[in-house]
Amino acid sequence: MISDNQLPELRDYRILERELPIVEDSRFGALVVSSGNEQLAVHRWFRFKEAYSAGLVPALLEKYDPEGQAFSLLDPYCGVGTTLLSAQTISTQSISATGIEYNPFVRFVACTKLDWPLVDPAKLVALGAAVVRATAAAREELPDLSGFQTGRCMSIHIARRLIGIRDAIRAEGDSPTHRALLLGLAAAVEPLSHTRKDGRALRLVERPRQIVSAVLQNKWEAMAADVSSMRTSQPYRNSAKVIAGDGRKPLAHGVQPGSVDLIITSPPYPNNIDYSEVYKLELWLLGFIQDSNSFLDLRKATFRSHPTSDLSISEETFVKEITAQPLSQAFEPILSKLDAKNETWRRRLFVGYFSDTKSALEQYYRALKPNGHAFIIVGNSLHGGKYAPYIIATDLLIAMLARSIGFVVERISVARSLRRRLTGNHFLRESLLVLRRPHGEQEPASSI
Repeated sequence: MISDNQLPELRDYRILERELPIVEDSRFGALVVSSGNEQLAVHRWFRFKEAYSAGLVPALLEKYDPEGQAFSLLDPYCGVGTTLLSAQTISTQSISATGIEYNPFVRFVACTKLDWPLVDPAKLVALGAAVVRATAAAREELPDLSGFQTGRCMSIHIARRLIGIRDAIRAEGDSPTHRALLLGLAAAVEPLSHTRKDGRALRLVERPRQIVSAVLQNKWEAMAADVSSMRTSQPYRNSAKVIAGDGRKPLAHGVQPGSVDLIITSPPYPNNIDYSEVYKLELWLLGFIQDSNSFLDLRKATFRSHPTSDLSISEETFVKEITAQPLSQAFEPILSKLDAKNETWRRRLFVGYFSDTKSALEQYYRALKPNGHAFIIVGNSLHGGKYAPYIIATDLLIAMLARSIGFVVERISVARSLRRRLTGNHFLRESLLVLRRPHGEQEPASSI
């Protein structure tokens, strides 16, 4: 266990905590993680480990009073569409929900789930059975990814079967039903492979041999049952759409200034996890990535929360901002520690992450209506190894950046502790930030 003596930044964090409205709120502990989603219709169509609970949106809307009027909701990092699907099926409020997602496979998952009312459940099962039968002897060319080529991540036989089924589905058409079949195919990748999504990487695991046709048919039948039950129990009500784009720049993707009532989102944490890498099998299998260069381009263009993202951009102007008052007390301790240890790449990652965060917050401020709220789930993290550890208190640092832009930080609700090497250190946690754009305030200057 690492002692507090190795972490002098904690003293500064404790001072910041006294300046911010921090509350312990364990009600959100089960809502900031994906607990329960794998038992919910449509939400369970693809296991997305990084999602939060489908119950979070209705829980937050209980506190948010739109005065009975229709209102707009934005999720700039919508992932597989948990926020949007939850909003889409709420019957007590009129909501227009928009999500933004950069990863093309993850965006495909979200769009396909939102199209559930247009899926034909009988055709889904029948066509699924037909393409499985028609491709039983397929010997397709494998994607140019070592995990497929070597059989390390998935047996070559199973990979060829899945690619043959993919091509057969696409040959039949491109309706919501066909896309649901493809999503079921993607959802079968993990149980049919030797991999498990675990933190920042795919872990190799041993699994008993699975029959491809059985796994797929079970998945497609469950999806068809979900559509049938949802049509009865949760009729389609609210509009929801996904925009292909960068969640750091909603105003560059058609979101109008002053048009959003509510933002609910969870941006990437500064935890070195590259989600393009974690979901690479699905990206390549469905053909969203064709070669290593396009894969690298995707990884580099994402939020700067991991070492593969583009850290080459100079951020000296931002460094000057965060090393001057009132932000210096929040940021200087970590910057000084990284400089003292000559941790160049970690410093670039730290600066890049919070520079992206500040730019995004400026855009969210401009997108919100006066008195509009932003609910942002963030996680703090431990870095640096045994001999040079440091904690990034993301919730406190983002709160300070939000204040500098003009947001009112209404509260930081500490939802749950993260059990890592610093068991018992209360700064390792996930929190829900509640920000409000005040009425009548001027828009901050920002770049799109």
